[in-house]
Order: sequence, then structure tokens, then C-alpha cells
Amino acid sequence: MREAVLAVIGLLIFVTLAAVAYQNQRRFHNPLITTTYQAVMLTDGRLLYGRIDHLGTDFPVLRDAMTVRTIDDPATGKTRYEAVPRKTGSHGADHMIFPVTSILYVEPVKPDSDVGRAIEKAASR
Repeated sequence: MREAVLAVIGLLIFVTLAAVAYQNQRRFHNPLITTTYQAVMLTDGRLLYGRIDHLGTDFPVLRDAMTVRTIDDPATGKTRYEAVPRKTGSHGADHMIFPVTSILYVEPVKPDSDVGRAIEKAASR
């Protein structure tokens, strides 16, 4: 009887450790990022662009942070995009650190998209 109780306790300990290891593996798994720049949507509604580092940690870092504004040309009726780096702002920030809870989603920005070309143009300046 005593051996059966010890076996059950050992099995419960093993299952608990396996569950903890699985949760930690999932928590610290780094998502695969395949593009140079990413769009980061924050919970306050701001959409920022840049290179995200340390995704999968409690405090991801957005490097080369910028916003993209749309400019409508009334003559042609076309919309063009202009990237505005945050480092050109009043405080000159070259990166931003967020708590992971403030990020809604991160998505890739393809280099051949309109926004991707605007970002590349701003980065080359």
C-alpha cells in the first residue's frame, strides 16, 4: 500500500514538473520574424514601425521606431506614405521599450509594400 502511495505521489510530481517546463518553454519561445521591419499595434491604438527585438520576453524593444503618415495628393488623388523616425523628435529616442501587455499584435512589413518602401527611404537618410 505504501509503495502505491509513493508511486502516485511520484507520478504527480512528474506531471507537475512536465507542465511547468511546457509552460516555460511556451512563454520564452521567440516568434520567427522574417522581415527587417515590423508593425507594432499598441493597446492605446498607436501603430508604430521598426525592428522588434526581444519579442517573447516581458519587455520587447522596438529599434528604429517610427510612425508612418499618409499624405493624400489632391491633384492626382493618390495616397503616399511618409515614415517619420521618432529619433528626429524632440527627445531623440532611437528605441522604445514596452511591457509586453501593451502590445496587441506584431506583423511583418514587406519591403516591397508602400509602407516598406517609405520605411526604407527614411532609414537610408
